[in-house]
Amino acid sequence: MNEPNSRFLRFVNQLVKYFCIVMLAAMTVIVWIQVFARSIPAIVAPNWTEELSRYIMIYVAFVGASNGIFQWNNVGVDMIISRLPKLGRFILNLIIRVLVLAFWCLVIYLGWKNFPKVGGRQFSATMHFPMLYVQISLVIGGILSALQCIGQIVCYAKGGPDNA
Repeated sequence: MNEPNSRFLRFVNQLVKYFCIVMLAAMTVIVWIQVFARSIPAIVAPNWTEELSRYIMIYVAFVGASNGIFQWNNVGVDMIISRLPKLGRFILNLIIRVLVLAFWCLVIYLGWKNFPKVGGRQFSATMHFPMLYVQISLVIGGILSALQCIGQIVCYAKGGPDNA
């Protein structure tokens, strides 16, 4: 595990963890409401629960992605990397971190550019709020993930080839 040593990034990561815990707890309650309402014929099942739980899951996925980047414990195939010399592993791992940062920067740019045009005109089917509130989760998650990527790059580069 290669966690950045920055107090700020650890603080942001803790906020993300707490946010995800609260959102997953809320989603669990919402789904239980739906299950309970469907099992009793006299109760009309609320139609908003499925949609709201889906939107919460979207936020948890995109915001929570930054936690995986903070810990840098994502799934990877290292068959080629492990056979490289120490300096080669270091350089390739650094390139991978920079490419991940470039990906999140592209996500932020495209999300910021395109979502207001689309999300401002669309409304959720049952809850009737602008879809921009859901789509902005991609930009928020992208910003958090890019921050953690920068922390990973700095931490990894400071450690030098011994980090490989």
